[in-house]
Amino acid sequence: MFFWLQLLGIADSSELIREKAVEKKFLMVPGQSFLPDNGSSSHVRASFSMATDAEMDAALERLASLLREEQAAAPKA
Repeated sequence: MFFWLQLLGIADSSELIREKAVEKKFLMVPGQSFLPDNGSSSHVRASFSMATDAEMDAALERLASLLREEQAAAPKA
């Protein structure tokens, strides 16, 4: 029912999910929501219990697209 995903290259998933994912029309829960100290987390929780296969594919493609955008915008070392 729930999938936990670690977003590589993302130190804190909160802003990414609460703001940018909403703009891309998909929702997940930032891992921070499940930490007792409200610390940062690179994880997100997805729930696909009511989604069709096509809806799951679309949500994961939107997440992948968002992660590619974040990587492209990140300062180069």
